[in-house]
Order: sequence, then C-alpha cells, then structure tokens
Amino acid sequence: MLLLVGCSGSSPPGNPPATSPSLIFSTYLGGSQPCLGCTTARTFGQNAASDAAGNTYVTGATEAADLPVTNQTSLAPGATLAAFVAKYDPFGKLLWCTYLGGNGKSMGTGVAVTPLGGVAVVGITNSAGAARFPTTPNAYQSQNAGSTDYFVSVYDASGNLLYSTYLGGSGDEGDNTFSDDNSNGNNIAVDAQGLVYITGTTNSGGGGGGAKFPVTSNALQSDMHGPTDAILAIINPATSGASSLVYSSFLGGAKNEKGHGVAVDPTGSLIVVVGYTDSDDFPVTPNAFRQTHPASGWTSNGFITEFKSDTPGSLSSSYSMTYSTYLGGKTSAARDDAYAVTLTPAGTIVATGRTESADFFTPVLPVPSIYNTAPDPKATSRNDQPYIVKIDPTLSCTASLVYGTFLGGGSTTGGGGAFCTGVVVDAAGSTYVGGETDSTGVLYQYSSSPAVAPELFPYTSDALRTSLQGSFDAIFMQVSPDGGTLTYSTFLGGTDSDRAYGMAVDALGNVAVSGLTFSSNFPTVNAWQPKPNNLSTGKENAFVAKFGRGTVRYPPP
Repeated sequence: MLLLVGCSGSSPPGNPPATSPSLIFSTYLGGSQPCLGCTTARTFGQNAASDAAGNTYVTGATEAADLPVTNQTSLAPGATLAAFVAKYDPFGKLLWCTYLGGNGKSMGTGVAVTPLGGVAVVGITNSAGAARFPTTPNAYQSQNAGSTDYFVSVYDASGNLLYSTYLGGSGDEGDNTFSDDNSNGNNIAVDAQGLVYITGTTNSGGGGGGAKFPVTSNALQSDMHGPTDAILAIINPATSGASSLVYSSFLGGAKNEKGHGVAVDPTGSLIVVVGYTDSDDFPVTPNAFRQTHPASGWTSNGFITEFKSDTPGSLSSSYSMTYSTYLGGKTSAARDDAYAVTLTPAGTIVATGRTESADFFTPVLPVPSIYNTAPDPKATSRNDQPYIVKIDPTLSCTASLVYGTFLGGGSTTGGGGAFCTGVVVDAAGSTYVGGETDSTGVLYQYSSSPAVAPELFPYTSDALRTSLQGSFDAIFMQVSPDGGTLTYSTFLGGTDSDRAYGMAVDALGNVAVSGLTFSSNFPTVNAWQPKPNNLSTGKENAFVAKFGRGTVRYPPP
C-alpha cells in the first residue's frame, strides 16, 4: 500500500567536490568499407554498460562492412545498416565485437549487463523474410510483425547468443528512420534475476485488423490510448516462447508518448520509466510532484513513472503504479523531455533530459540546486538546456523533489543549446550526465546560494577541454551528491561534430561514455583504434571513452 505523506522536506547537507576525473581510455570504433548498397561506412554509438569487472559494452549501428568483428565475420545478406555489440576490457582493449542484424536495417539502442557476466541489447529492426533478424529457438516472437519491430538479444560473457527475439505489432516500434540522433536514454535494464526490462514507443494499436503490440493479461494498460504510446515490457530469457514475455503494457494518454529510459532495482520490485508526453490525460498518481498538465498550447513535458511488481519474474505478478508525474514547465510555452534515468540503492530516482521551460522548477522550492532559475526567453528564441532531478517516490508532491537543477547552456537568443541523454550515479552518490552542446563555454563559479543558469555551457577549471572544439561537442558533467555543486564539467570532442548518448558506471566509480564523432581529432587515450578509418567514406565513427579518478586498479578476473 502506498502511504501518502505531507508536502514538506529539508535540504541535505553540502558535499565537497570530488577528485577530477581523467581519461583511462578513449577510442574510435568504426570501419572503412561501405556495405553493399551503402554509400558510406559510418558507425555510431548509442549506449553503454559496465560490468562488475570493469568491462565496457557499447551498442549502436554501422554501415561498415569491415567493422572489427570477432563473433560474426560478415554482414547479413541485404543489410544496409547493422546493429553491433562490442566489449572492451577495463583499459580499453577490444575483447569481442559482433554484428547483429538481418537484411534491411537494424540498430542497437540500449545495452545492460546481466548477472552472469553477459549483456542484453535492445534495438529496432525492419529485417524480415528469409534473411530476417537472427532469433533463437526460445524466442518469444520469431518473425517481424510490422514495418519496424523491437528486438531483444542476450549474450554470454564471451559473446555467444543465448536469446534473441522480435517484439512488436503490425505498425512501427521505435524510430523507423533509424536516425543516429534518436535521443534515447538507455531503454533497457536488467535485474539480479536476469529479467530484461525495455521501454520505447509504438503505434501498433491493433486498429483496422492489424496486430496490436503484444501485451500480457496483467497489463496495467491493455490498449493504446493515443496515436503513439510508451511501452514497458519484461522478458525472461531463461524461458521459451510465450512464457518469456513476463509482462507488457502500454503507457500513455490520448496524444503521444515515448519511453526513453528505464531503470530497475536489483530485486525487480521497482521499475521506473521516463520519457515524453503531450497528453493532457497522462496517468499521474496522487503523490506526484506535479499532477496537472501545462496550460493550453504546450508542446511537451517529460514524465517519470514508477511501477511495483509484487512477484518479480512471475507471469501472474500484479503490478501497480506507485508514482507518476509530469515533469517540466507549466505554461503554454512548455517544451521538455526526460531522456535517462537511474535508481540509487536507496530507491531514489535520478533523471536528466532537456528543457526550454524557464518555469521548470517554479515555484522555487527550498531544495539544493546549482542553478534554480533560468532566463525567461521568448518562445521563438530559446534553446534547450539540460537538467537533473532527484525524486524520492516515497514522499508526496513537492516533498518528493530531493533536488532539482538546471545545468546551463540554453541561449535565449537562438544561439547555442545543450541537452543530456545519459545519467549514472556512483557509489559515493555523485551524479554524472552526458550529452551534447553547440554552446560556447563559461567558467563555472561556485555559489553558496542557487544562481541563474548561464546561457553558455559551464565548464570547470580542471576540464579536459575548456572550449567548444567543433560545431557540436559531447559534454560530460559531474554533480555533487547533494545536487548543489558542479564538481566537474568538460567539453569532449574534436573540430567537427561529436555527441554523447550512453553512460555507465562500474563498481569503482569509473564512468564510460559512448556516442558518435565526425572529428578526425577526437581526444584519444590508450586507444584500441586511435584514428578513424573512413575519412573518405562518411567520417562518422562511434567513440568509447572511460573516465576515472586517481590510480585505477581492478580486482583480478
């Protein structure tokens, strides 16, 4: 039973800055030869994961026929875009890499480690027919049901495929353009039992005789309510066929939703989904930070929704919605999104995304913040800036906001902007976010009282890069456990465009960042691939970088 409590709270004490992060390794990942039917050999990263031994996993997609694969020697016949999965050791050595896809297009969008040392991957594919996406005999769904379906694939620690399935209805699942900037957070998570949780979006409502996105009998929302809805699905790769889909449900109101990120506690009892909504009737709970939608004419809000499973892994488990809130501005000018989420060991929710809403945190609340207000720009000239919120879902209304802060870099004059699509929290409680900016920089100055967010991207004096290097740069930021201090912030890129999408943290507090780069001089350290191989065939490559603090030592394997 959910206990609703009062709307008051206190600020946690301040925290000293941490030691500056530094690069353990940073590398390109890509090929040089376009696949048959491809005009470029581009490769891009979409998300990252880290295991207990400090290994780093990355997924994304490629048009290169000569990616350094070890587990599959060539692209599937007819492939014009293939997902990939790669594993690096703690210091950046490539351990294995594999293509993942059939004919047509496939793209990995999320990756998470499994409790036995393997990795689970989610993505989208339009592969069908004889050269379809590779599925295993224990798959829930062995054929593509629509134009674009999700896939879920699970590997062991050596890169052997253990489980692989389609998941979808007769419409489109995910972004059917297969864009390299689909702005997902990590839309997959795995609990301690090995259950796989995914979120995303679908327009497969089953109308006109089409196949509905598969839902289970215990779904909280059995039918699609708008043109597109978010989804939450849980798969048990240790079982087969229909029994491997443990839970599946729509999530949404009468307009549009997209699930960008998902997190789960180790037991599988608490599951959090974040994303985007423009529905006036998105389902919210009485204890929400904000129950009401913005004023008429609004563009979007983020949402944070937590579910509870009373018997994780059981096909008969009952699910309840324990906390669900709109997140963003309240006026008709609201334009906000929640991209990424993580759960702390204490069960608090930490999320990031982008906002153009100057009233995101108003009325101003007595909670810790780096920047608690933003300039109030005209709706036609504002640009995105990132934010972080920390939510305690056991508390109610404004008391549930432990801290909330703008992160700066959102111009009011149509200049630069910034947003974040990755978030992790280390064992000491520091929060890290990653994303991108085309804003020039301004030196961060600590303030004992929350300040107005700058219209330039704030970097710290110990940054790896203290200025914008190209048209877009990736960004990497660290925030103190209490949410009141920017303890590290840097540009990360070369003289062209660079974007960070995925983040992961290991047990020692080292943070992996993955994304894409068009730069021939992206900063590399201890690189497995120190240079791009495709300067004449597309320039775009994935990158994988890992930040640590001080001397990095890992336990023996």
